[in-house]
This record gives sequence, C-alpha cells and structure tokens, in this order.
Amino acid sequence: MPMNGDGGTMLVAGATGVAAQNLIDIVRKQKNWKVIGLSRTPPADLPPAVGHISADMLDADACRQALKGTGVTHLVYAARAKHKLYTAMTPGAKVGIENVEPNIAMLRNVVAACEGLSLRHVHLIEGSKWYGFHMGPYPTPARESAPGHMPPNFYFDQQKFLESACGPWTWSASRPAAINGMSVGGGPNLVSTLGAYAAICRHLGLPLDFPGKPGTYRSLMELTDARLLAESISWMCQSPAAENQAFNVVNGDLFRWESMWPRMAEHFGMKMGGVRYFPLVQWMADKGPVWDEIVKVNGLRARPIEEVASWGFADFLLGCDFDIISSTTKIRQAGFHAMVDTEDMIINQLKHYRSERVIP
Repeated sequence: MPMNGDGGTMLVAGATGVAAQNLIDIVRKQKNWKVIGLSRTPPADLPPAVGHISADMLDADACRQALKGTGVTHLVYAARAKHKLYTAMTPGAKVGIENVEPNIAMLRNVVAACEGLSLRHVHLIEGSKWYGFHMGPYPTPARESAPGHMPPNFYFDQQKFLESACGPWTWSASRPAAINGMSVGGGPNLVSTLGAYAAICRHLGLPLDFPGKPGTYRSLMELTDARLLAESISWMCQSPAAENQAFNVVNGDLFRWESMWPRMAEHFGMKMGGVRYFPLVQWMADKGPVWDEIVKVNGLRARPIEEVASWGFADFLLGCDFDIISSTTKIRQAGFHAMVDTEDMIINQLKHYRSERVIP
C-alpha cells in the first residue's frame, strides 16, 4: 500500500522490530518520503538511504536534542519498555503485568520532541492484549469498541494520552495478533521458534509432537504477518478514514493447529506425532548443544538458539486453549482490504529461514 504523493518525514520509534523494519522498507521506496529510525542501537543491515537516531526514549531532553531539525511529519511508535519475557505456563503468569509508567513516559517524550516540528500524525502499535487474551478466554470476535479488561494495561494509558494530546495532529492505532516476520533477533517469533523445535525433534529422531494443550490444537487462531501490518500502518498514516481511531490488523483468516501441524511435518519431512502438552521452556533448556550440532551438520549460520527461538513465547501461545479471533470488519469498511493466508505464511517463512540458513 503506497504512501500518498504529499510526502513527508516518518520517524519510526522502536526501529529494531520486524514490523518496524518492514515499514521502513515500504516508506523508503516511496516518492517524496524520508524515513528515520529511532532506537538505542541501530537495526542490523539498515539501508544506506535510511537515517537512524540513537536516543534513550526515557530521557525527554535526549529526545528533544536528537530530533531537533529532523522535520518529522509522521511518528510511528513501535517501542516498548524493557520487560520480562514469558516464563510460566498459565496465560496470566506467562505475560504478567508490564509497567505502565515507563511505556507512557517514552511515548510522551517522543511525541513532545516531535510536536515542535511539523507533526501531522502519530500511529501507535498496540496489540490483541487490549482485549485481555493473555488473561484467558475473552469475547470473540474482538471488536475495537470493546472496553478492554481490568487494568493495568499500558496500551490503555498510551491511547488515552493520544486522545487527549491530539489537536494539531491526528492519531491512529493498530491492534495486531502475534506478529510474525522473516527476521531473527527482532523479538519473539512463533514461526522461527517452531522451526527450531522441529529441527531439534528431527535431529533426535523423534516425530513432530504438538507441544501445546489439546484445546489449543483444536481452537481457532489468528496471526499477523509483519509485512501486512506495515502496509496497514502506511495506509492509516495517510487515510482520513483512519484518523483518531484504532483498528484490528490480522491476516484476515483463521486456522487450527490440527490443520497446520501436518503441513509443518510434511515441510520438514517428518512423521506426525501426537498432542503432548509440555513446557518448551523446561524441555528445551538443555538443548543448546543439540542446536549447535544441527548448525554444524547443516551448515547454518552460527547463531545461538536464543536468537532463533523464544520458548516461553511459544509456550504462551500454545497454551491458549480457546479461540483467538479479532474482527476485521472495521478496517475493511474503512478501506484497507489486504489479507494473508496464514498457513501459507507459516510455510513461506519457514522456507525463507531455510534459504537464509537460519533453520535446516
């Protein structure tokens, strides 16, 4: 979805994430547009035409100094304060409560630093945790008008801030499901994690067991392709129909693992296993040496398993034994119609990781 011809300067705060990297790639190719990434450290392999600014977003003065003279017209906020990753098996325990104050402070500081420039629009990436799926079963399909869940949730505070602070500029927000894109080291990624899990099972001569709950295997689920999310953000930043609103952004279809799992087994040339619920965080804790063998035998890039797999994140999603569904009616009615076949997305991303010698 191309940006319009008016042009501008887009600042992507939190430029190291996979969705942010896809957005940067889209915007940098558009006529009359300039894109700048903002993060504490530059993303790997940043294109030469893309600028990068290093700053601590918790430091208001540092943000103002770093962004002085940049002429930012559009801010896409994809940053997140440091937090503990998923460590337990029940939905609530795995995610826990992320601190509100640092997340709202970072957003305030970046917006304040941009307001003295030529700011026209602020986009905030939220997530399906707005609806409380990390707490257990919730009403589906989740609609943007839903009140959310019992706070705290820093998404609530961030959106309230945008609603109260806007005026000379407009805002929008996206609510993706679990984001999957073809990158390593850019945050929890279910596809690369399952690819590493399958490689370990195959190396050990085991069938491909599904390591989640039986209810998860049969429930309806959705994911969000990182490129699709980036395209929707570029649309929201330029469409009057998206001003001052939040939109669910998911692939637009639903799948069940009981349908997807045989396709994964076929992709890896493995025998199908059964549904065997066990925590990957615990059972993969000693598999670093096994992964090192896989890397050596298959001529893969020398990456530690922690850069390829996030076992706790997979435990969390594979432990959600209820439907995970967000309505896409609102964004379609507003004019964004792109969709992605989720099962094909998973296989295509596995193929990409194989071609990049990340997994065998």
